[in-house]
Parts: sequence; structure tokens; C-alpha cells
Amino acid sequence: MRDGNVFYTNHDHVHVLRYVGDIRHPLAPSVGSFIDLLFERTEIDRFIVNLSDADAIDSTNLGEIARLANLLEARGSKRATIVSTRAEVSQVLYSMAFDEVFDISTEPISGEAGEMIPIVACSRERSLEIILAAHRRLSEMSASNQELFGEVVNLMERELQGPGPSSPRPSSPRPPRER
Repeated sequence: MRDGNVFYTNHDHVHVLRYVGDIRHPLAPSVGSFIDLLFERTEIDRFIVNLSDADAIDSTNLGEIARLANLLEARGSKRATIVSTRAEVSQVLYSMAFDEVFDISTEPISGEAGEMIPIVACSRERSLEIILAAHRRLSEMSASNQELFGEVVNLMERELQGPGPSSPRPSSPRPPRER
């Protein structure tokens, strides 16, 4: 599989994120930061997520794509379109209820290749927070997603909370009782 990359282009207020290769969780912080910056600085008329060149995409990145739907809805913008020409990727999208928050097209689109989005490094803890948030979003999309990701969310929440409070240690042994 090809290493994953995400490219961006904008033409006449149509913003396109094009996913290429094997899209795995280390890309999610970069995608999230890019989307945040884009929404801070730009008017968004239409948004397209092009997954036609994605060999595979993990649940964390799907959660970031779901966040895009939330951001558009909060702005009162039109639903984004996901373009997916690969049957296996489209099957995942439908099985996870993406068709309820996105328009999904299986027709290829043409256009500029775009520029690769900036890569953002993050700490292990921040990465876990992003993964957790992505899976929470996916869980909220449908009952079957809740069932699918509920345990993952619970495990990650426990990991992020760290070890529980330690048991109190006795300060010193008790003296023997007098009789």
C-alpha cells in the first residue's frame, strides 16, 4: 500500500480534501488542524472529501471526516459530498451511516491534484485525545456504531485518565495492643 497523504484544493469556493494511499491515525492531527484553520479563515460554500485514491482509511480519520459534517452543520452550510469510487471504502461509509450526514457519490471527479496539507506532529497524549474524540463522533452517528466503538471509547477513556488513585499506605506498623 502507498503511504497516506491528504491534499487540498479550492476552486470557486468548492473546497476539496483528496485522500491518497493508506490513511492511518497519524494523519488525523494534520487533517484536524488543517480543517480548523480552514474554517477559521475561509467562507465555505461547498466541501468535497475525495476518497477515490484512498487504498484504505481507518476509523480515526473517518471520525475526523465526521467532524467536518458537524462543523458544516454548525455553520448552516450545505452537506459535504464524499466521493468514493472504491466499493470497499463505500461499503464502510454506508455501514457506518455516513450517508446520513454526507452526500455520497461513486462517480469520479476531475480537478487539480492540490497541495499536500501540512504535517502536524503531536504528543502521544494529544494523539490519544484525537483518536478518542474521533471514535466518540463515530459512536454518535448510529446505534450500530455505538455498539462497534463503545468498548474502544471506554478503553481509551480509561487510558487517558491514567491510573486510579493509589491506595493509602499505612504510615507505620501498628504497635502491639496491650493486654
